[in-house]
Amino acid sequence: MKTPDVLYKYRDFHNEYNKRILFNFEIFLPSTTMFNDPYEGSIPFIYNPKDPTDENLYIKMREVAKYTYPDWSDQQIEEYCFEAKQKDLLNDPKHMKEQLLENRRKIDETFGILSLTPKYLNYLMWSHYGNSHKGFCIGFDSEALFETIEGSIGPVDYQEEIPKMDLFGDTMEFFVKQLSTKSKVWEYEEEYRIVKADGSKTTVQIDKNIIKHIVLGCKMKHEEKVEIIEFAISEKIPCIISELKLNLETFKLDESIVFQ
Repeated sequence: MKTPDVLYKYRDFHNEYNKRILFNFEIFLPSTTMFNDPYEGSIPFIYNPKDPTDENLYIKMREVAKYTYPDWSDQQIEEYCFEAKQKDLLNDPKHMKEQLLENRRKIDETFGILSLTPKYLNYLMWSHYGNSHKGFCIGFDSEALFETIEGSIGPVDYQEEIPKMDLFGDTMEFFVKQLSTKSKVWEYEEEYRIVKADGSKTTVQIDKNIIKHIVLGCKMKHEEKVEIIEFAISEKIPCIISELKLNLETFKLDESIVFQ
């Protein structure tokens, strides 16, 4: 799937940290625990039913032991596998809960995530992320932004059920599922994500030329709109600025360009 040319971020003008994305040309990459979806980074382990055979579990335990304890001898690894099999760890709720918490911690400490959308006229997103239409929305050149952050980019996969994990799947594949799978209740957001490894809770400086579009909420105060417009002009940001108004016949937002 081709990534849209411009991707947007909804912001609250009354939040000083949110304003830095425009006035300081800074982008903050939050960790999963800072998001509003409780499943972020916390998708439970559900393996395909055909995978956890005795033979497969033994092979998996050897892989885990060699990765976790690279200095162990073959005898130590065999003892670990035998003990794990005796304890039936994959069917132990306490062990699985501990593993889930440990993976949540690793994900939270490792990955910085920028959530974006190609939709800047999304009524609900203005309500949820644009301070009830009193904020602004900023659109970026998606390719240039991706190259600046140096992460991976892609759409979120919306599903009804918890995704099943491959017992022998690649570790990165597991993290991709964790970071790019969400419930269908969020489908209206049409989210794209830039994910940066070792970027958790970091700030990235961007070039002002990456900014292509600034959209002003329909309930934003006039003096706040003027502040943004004057700043964009003074900084010579090569973007279009538009403002939104409520349509008088249907429940939708109308857009008019105020600067380009």
